[in-house]
Amino acid sequence: MRLLLLNGNSNAAMTATLASRARQWLGAAVTVIEETTAEGVPYIGSRRDCALTAAHTLGRVEAHLARGDLAADAILLGCFGEPGLEAVREISPVPVLGMLEASVLCALQLGERFAIVTPGLRWPRMIEERLHALGVAHHCLEIVPVRVEDLALPLRQEQVSERLMEALEGLQRRAAPPVVIIGGAAFAGFAARLPAPPGCRLLDAFDAALAQSLALMRLGAPGQVSGGKAETSET
Repeated sequence: MRLLLLNGNSNAAMTATLASRARQWLGAAVTVIEETTAEGVPYIGSRRDCALTAAHTLGRVEAHLARGDLAADAILLGCFGEPGLEAVREISPVPVLGMLEASVLCALQLGERFAIVTPGLRWPRMIEERLHALGVAHHCLEIVPVRVEDLALPLRQEQVSERLMEALEGLQRRAAPPVVIIGGAAFAGFAARLPAPPGCRLLDAFDAALAQSLALMRLGAPGQVSGGKAETSET
């Protein structure tokens, strides 16, 4: 199976970090094809950035299709805001995954209510609109932005962890959510390194998208049934 990991942030170091985690998480069963949308912005933090990234992301997939070299069984957009998701789904012959949608679906299965911690001060309003579009906004207790503009992500891991812990402590005092989504390509891998507040589960948005990518690739693979056993034509 092959997963095309398409990072809408024009940050090659971030793409490498995501790809490394994807390969570790998915194992030898999946080949990860990494690609960076170099025409975009280093870190998506506004509606303008989302609009530009959506166009570039769609253009990358269209170019693959035009050349006939989309050698993938699924596409994962490596951006929590999912710019271009619906447009790419419209033209893609394979499943297309977004980090926000995937993590929200997982959060609803882990606990009825959830909160989100995400990088970028402008993201809460944009995420809220996305949650309304998905019909799940009433399940979200709070969206907490974490300032990252001054951090050379994916470097400075210690400072990022400190800010995430401050955000989690504040959430615990105000809402005590059963699930907190750690959302954002820049935050991939942090949930596993942070101590979860009492009664709370931390959910890495990128890990959730990887899990759903793997499930959809297995469901869509020819000759596959639940459990991964080959399906035969015999009755």
